[in-house]
Amino acid sequence: MIAPLGTLLSSTFHNCRERLRPLLIGVVLFGSLIAIVSAVSNRRIEGHIWDGMHRLGVDQSRIMELQEQLRSGDEGAVEAAMAEMNTMMGGVDSMSEDERDALFRREGLAMMLRALPVMSVGIFAWAVISLLATAYYLFFSLGKGKDAVEILGNSVHAVFPLLGVWIWSFIRSFAWIPLIGIIPAVILGPRFALAPVILVTQNKGVMGSVAESYAKTRGYWGKIVGNLLVLGCILMLVSWAVSLVTIPLAVMSRVLSIWIHAVVQQGTMAYGVMFLVLLTKTILEQTHGMTKKK
Repeated sequence: MIAPLGTLLSSTFHNCRERLRPLLIGVVLFGSLIAIVSAVSNRRIEGHIWDGMHRLGVDQSRIMELQEQLRSGDEGAVEAAMAEMNTMMGGVDSMSEDERDALFRREGLAMMLRALPVMSVGIFAWAVISLLATAYYLFFSLGKGKDAVEILGNSVHAVFPLLGVWIWSFIRSFAWIPLIGIIPAVILGPRFALAPVILVTQNKGVMGSVAESYAKTRGYWGKIVGNLLVLGCILMLVSWAVSLVTIPLAVMSRVLSIWIHAVVQQGTMAYGVMFLVLLTKTILEQTHGMTKKK
């Protein structure tokens, strides 16, 4: 019998607490990397936006000053901001509708083209860090390493095989959508949830791990989906609660706000991976026991 949800949740918490040091190192490390990527990307994108606004006649320093007045509760700041915007945009208002539309389209396209490379690099960096973080939490959960350095070293070597497992699972789940809709993806997707653990623990290779996951989860679709849905709701609530509690700290600095959000996100991800590992183990033990009886 598969362990009940309450047992899985408490066992996950207990296992995380037992090896708290390497867990916290991973959470803070990857959270900080994600925060750096987000902060740098946001700053550069905002720079391109302000450049475009400047070409439209908007004075950035004056806008920032008005924003500070609004934050301080200055009652006349709203009217001042409206008057300032009317003054700054006077040249635009004097244009014909066609000229104004052409200007906005041109500047909008220019801002998008300038921001697109920054967004692309940011998304790529975020994906690489998230992939490595997931591998780290997987090896941590499986006890593959005594400390953070050893866990990180082991997880680096497994990044590409794990990526192969996720890609192959995605293809097998979602390749059917253009032909017969999303229902097969909903049915098949959870059947491959065990593949990463099987890959690391049984060394069956990418396709072998995905196939083994599909075979071992026969009859367990409801358990997998139910447990993961409840876990997702719990983690969202925890993330929201922690973010709410840390608002006073986040208000002090935008960078601090980004960092807190990233670290909390990594903490929930680590817990989720540990939960999935325990769920996988209980399913594999159950199926192994049934095979022995036969």
